[in-house]
Amino acid sequence: MARPMILRYGTSGFVWLLCCALGGCHSVRFGGILDRTSQQAPRLTRARLGRTTDVARESSVRQVAAQVAQNGDASVVGKQEEGAGVVFINLPAALQRAGLANATVAFADELVRQRQAEELQARALLFPNVNVGANVRSHRGTYLRARGNLLDADIQSTYAGLGAGARGAGPLAVPGVLLVSHLADAVYAPRAARQKVAESRSDANATRQYTLLEVGVAYLALAEAQARLTAYEQSRREFGEIERLTTNFVKPGQGRDADAKRAISEALLLQGQAQQAREALGVAAADLARLLDLDPSEPLRAADGTPPILELVNRAVPLPTLLDQAFAAHPEIAARTAEVAFQQTRLRQERVRPFLPLIAIGFSAGDYAGSGDNTISRPGDYLGRTDLDVVAVWSLQNLGAGNLSVQRVADANLQMARLSLTRTFERVRQEVAQAHALVAARRQELVLARRRIELSRRAYEEDLVRVKNNQGRPLEVLASARQLAEGRQSLVRAMIGYSQAQLQLFTALGNTP
Repeated sequence: MARPMILRYGTSGFVWLLCCALGGCHSVRFGGILDRTSQQAPRLTRARLGRTTDVARESSVRQVAAQVAQNGDASVVGKQEEGAGVVFINLPAALQRAGLANATVAFADELVRQRQAEELQARALLFPNVNVGANVRSHRGTYLRARGNLLDADIQSTYAGLGAGARGAGPLAVPGVLLVSHLADAVYAPRAARQKVAESRSDANATRQYTLLEVGVAYLALAEAQARLTAYEQSRREFGEIERLTTNFVKPGQGRDADAKRAISEALLLQGQAQQAREALGVAAADLARLLDLDPSEPLRAADGTPPILELVNRAVPLPTLLDQAFAAHPEIAARTAEVAFQQTRLRQERVRPFLPLIAIGFSAGDYAGSGDNTISRPGDYLGRTDLDVVAVWSLQNLGAGNLSVQRVADANLQMARLSLTRTFERVRQEVAQAHALVAARRQELVLARRRIELSRRAYEEDLVRVKNNQGRPLEVLASARQLAEGRQSLVRAMIGYSQAQLQLFTALGNTP
């Protein structure tokens, strides 16, 4: 028996075919493919939160964490709410949790992995398929010859090696090494796939930014509701003291009963406002728990004793400089720029398609044996066989009208991508300008609120001392207490408003909280 042909010709033929197919292709880099496919996307994990104020470690990625300040007025809030089953969380822990357990962020990361897989597929367009197989053929009876004659024949054949479906002198039905690809796709598809990966990665960064911004705003809303409730409780204690003083003045006849009723009414009004703040606290906790994928049945509370005041962007930086920073770093602008580059590649691909061929290369090598009426060979007498078929076809779709229509569609997609980039620039410019104006306005509100509460507290303390020393009527301190209560609420709103404006400006500049 002859030496198997697959050992004599298979290896050299396969290497020769690969060299022909890949010798001029510079878009295929084996190292790049292995490196990109080995990257692991972040997993969706459930971080465990402790039940104390020290909930999570500081995250170096979360730049907001280092900016949490505790410089609010001491009279605004008191001790943290305590109770069984209450979960405390701070802003860095909330941002870290959202980066791991938020479904929207995880979905965007998985889309990046999908684009990377598509890039690998595009880069492998000039990689051939390898088929190894065998076939057995037996024919008994008449068949039609090429000249139209009927011939009664008894034929048996076997084949084993690269490919299968050997039949006479024709090519194998399934070549051992098969490469079929349009050169326009092989040249431009890997480049377009890389641009889609860049687009999806920038979109994922933008999704992460806006999700973390939403989490930060939700946390500040929780801190605001918690501080407002605490401020109402503190004001209720002060109004309770005024009610006691007013009632004591009525008993000996030094005051009017109407004054006592007015003090009671003010205390009841504060009680109703405190109830509304308690309701807002529950809603804010449920909203933050939804964003963090936490159990909403467990009460969630902010760990900050006072509403945090964030200083993320230097207020001295002028608006034009901030706009330049946003245009250079914003991920949505990068995503839309990558989309424009992708559409440009697709347009060039369709324009050169009619001038580049569809190539098909088939190579087979194996051992072939057979017998028939006019031969003396036997099915066990194997001889070597190799087949090489190369085909190149140039096509004009619908006499060129089909190619022209596809090119016009690609050009329209390119123009829409450019318009989308322009709209993104305009929206980022608007977000930065609005957030910059909000930071300046909320800063002034914060300064005025601190000055107001300082004066209101002094007035209340002075009026309270006068009443206790029988130098005035209890009703006089009621107006000062009302102003102090309103000042506390204004200060809480100003502190939270300023932090939210800073967070919005920080995100609008293209930074990730």
